[in-house]
Amino acid sequence: MTRLALAVVRVAAALLPGADRRARYLEQWRADVHGAADLDLSALRVALGAGAAALRIAATTPSEGTHAMLPIGPLALALRLVGGSRTHAALLAGLSALALLGGVVLLISG
Repeated sequence: MTRLALAVVRVAAALLPGADRRARYLEQWRADVHGAADLDLSALRVALGAGAAALRIAATTPSEGTHAMLPIGPLALALRLVGGSRTHAALLAGLSALALLGGVVLLISG
């Protein structure tokens, strides 16, 4: 069963972008598979979890040459409320910048 789990981990790591990332995750996931028995876990289930993580990482990693705006804090909450398109993100960022600038002006003049 461990051999099958290690094969799943190798395939999962191969799905990841970037050679350094693949090597790092492969080493980590192999150690997780080998240590699963110590924690009374199924090595195959650990490997399948690594496969699911690899699919999610590969799906959310932007491709080379693209620059995605990663919303954080209040902007992330606002994007969830309005739908999350790039146009909405730019509009919300602009409005946030104007609100911040207005607050600075009020602070200085007040």
